[in-house]
Amino acid sequence: MKTIVVTPTLGASPWLAETVASVAALSLDAMHVLVAPSAAVGALEKKYPRTVVVAEPVEGRGMYAAINSGAAAVGDWDALTYLNDDDLLLPRFVDVARSASDAGGRARLVYGGVKLIDAAGRRLGAIPVSRFPTMNRALYAQRLEPVFQHGTMVTRAAWEQLGGFDETLRFCGDSDLLARACVNGLPTMWVAGQAVAAFRLRAGQLTKNRAAMEDERARVDLKLGLRAKQRTLRHRWARLVFRLTNLPIYAERVARHGFVTFDELLGRAG
Repeated sequence: MKTIVVTPTLGASPWLAETVASVAALSLDAMHVLVAPSAAVGALEKKYPRTVVVAEPVEGRGMYAAINSGAAAVGDWDALTYLNDDDLLLPRFVDVARSASDAGGRARLVYGGVKLIDAAGRRLGAIPVSRFPTMNRALYAQRLEPVFQHGTMVTRAAWEQLGGFDETLRFCGDSDLLARACVNGLPTMWVAGQAVAAFRLRAGQLTKNRAAMEDERARVDLKLGLRAKQRTLRHRWARLVFRLTNLPIYAERVARHGFVTFDELLGRAG
């Protein structure tokens, strides 16, 4: 199975070398594709000769357009994940890739756990995710994110069924793609065990613009009909299971940072 990791970058991230190294260190035959403005291509090719560097066909259209163009440029691949130019894939990501390969060319989405790190790479905690994908629709209905983009892989069949990322979005394209996978009933699998990816909380990242993200996410919810008008027993049960199975993650957050939400923790970064 041909696996690709697509990283949109301007080429200036001080963590890009660490990101590239995390992919190269995997015991996995994966092609790392950097998608960058044309002016940065030459320098990136020289600095990272083991990656494939693709120039954005139209610059300034945003990261989701860059990822779509990277996937299209490679052409021949079986499973895809994308990785920001300051984040990391961890050794256990190979379990996600192998589970995706077991799909045998069928549509499938596979995800694992994600840890949080600071600008220096120190652990800050982890992100709660759903252990039971069959409950994900009920979680989305309550504005609980059951799947996080980091450490998530889609097969080629799933990517084509979903049509890639919505390029009109600037903040929530990943949430939109994962939610569409759920709404469309794509087979989804959670890989148990240690975290498979690391999300870096730092100053200046797009996810700190919470007002714009919330506005965009509300539009995604409306488009997909995700929000529940009334919570049923099924919704309450899914929420309870989500909270209980992620209790160690919440406990670590309280121990490290006090009683704060993930959004509040994000706001503290940098």
